Amino acid sequence: MRVEAFLSWRYLFRGKAHHIPFINVVACIGVIVGVATLVIVMSVMNGFDRDLADKLLSFNHHLIIESLNPETLYRVKDKIKKMPGVKNVSLYAQTQVFCQFDDLITPVMVRGIDFQDKEERKLFYQFVREERKSQGFFAGEGLYRRFFFKDNISFYPLDKKPKLKEVPLRGTFKIGLYDLDNSYLIGSIEEVLNLSGNYALFLGVRTDRPFAVNSLKQKIETRYPALMVNSWIDINRVLFSALKLEKITMFFILSLIILVATFSIFSILMVKVVEKTKETGILRAVGFTARQVLSVFTFQGLLLSLIGIVLGLAAGTGVCYLLDTYQFIPIPEEIYYLDRLPVYIEKTDLYAVSGISLVLAFVASVVPALRAFRLSICEALRYE
Repeated sequence: MRVEAFLSWRYLFRGKAHHIPFINVVACIGVIVGVATLVIVMSVMNGFDRDLADKLLSFNHHLIIESLNPETLYRVKDKIKKMPGVKNVSLYAQTQVFCQFDDLITPVMVRGIDFQDKEERKLFYQFVREERKSQGFFAGEGLYRRFFFKDNISFYPLDKKPKLKEVPLRGTFKIGLYDLDNSYLIGSIEEVLNLSGNYALFLGVRTDRPFAVNSLKQKIETRYPALMVNSWIDINRVLFSALKLEKITMFFILSLIILVATFSIFSILMVKVVEKTKETGILRAVGFTARQVLSVFTFQGLLLSLIGIVLGLAAGTGVCYLLDTYQFIPIPEEIYYLDRLPVYIEKTDLYAVSGISLVLAFVASVVPALRAFRLSICEALRYE
């Protein structure tokens, strides 16, 4: 095997024709560009997915528990809090109001948080941009900018006979999620429960391992079959499925760049096979087997691809590091709710990119090598 590898290296970088090394460089650059592009795009998409998941997990509960009888939630709260893996459990209420802005009336969601719970209060206040008063409702920053709230918020509660109410604007918050920042008011749970009798009461659970929350969900459903339990994964399944499908689609589309580069490798090896016809015949005459000849030409393509893959991975991860460190690509925050391009490199993506590159390179190398494999000694030395 060492002899085959040595000959592959010699043939690849010491061809007779002066244009062969240049073609080698071009083919290698093609692989580098394809691999680097795949790594960068996959890492940016991972960054968006991770940033979205972090925002969802930073504010929303990992498990949301409902019951037809709200009193049940009060009874099971402390019991669920003692279950292994549970960090915190708190009640929250949700309802809808119809806010009045001059002549415009628009529906707005209202969430009531238990500010007596230190964990919930601390978690919410990290998103508070401004607090003016100690009572009233916090408005999402997008909602605040869109309707120009002043000192008070006027709205009709969700009731049979709605009457216009007015509450103080307590402050503003920004979570980074469009739905919450543009259509939510947040206040204390006591204030929300007093708005009207039409509200939904939930039990929110935060866990130590949000991505393994389904096991805790099954335990709660088994122990309390009357409760309705949904995880944050269930609620956002459609969104993350779409993002996953988009990532897979982009992976295969961008893999075409590597496929084009492997055509260059295929062309180089076809030229090599023709150019080295005499040498191939001599090798067979001195005792080389057809399988060894096949290995010589196959190793050439794999060696060229391996150099391109290593340099492509280095270039891709290097660009990702620069994007993450220096953030030189600005993003309009008012559109994407991000002030920088998020980048996150996953090892599985690097393995997948390397794997598909090697597979394509192997196919592009074996096909020309089979021509040398089938070449007989007499045919190779006929005109020598």
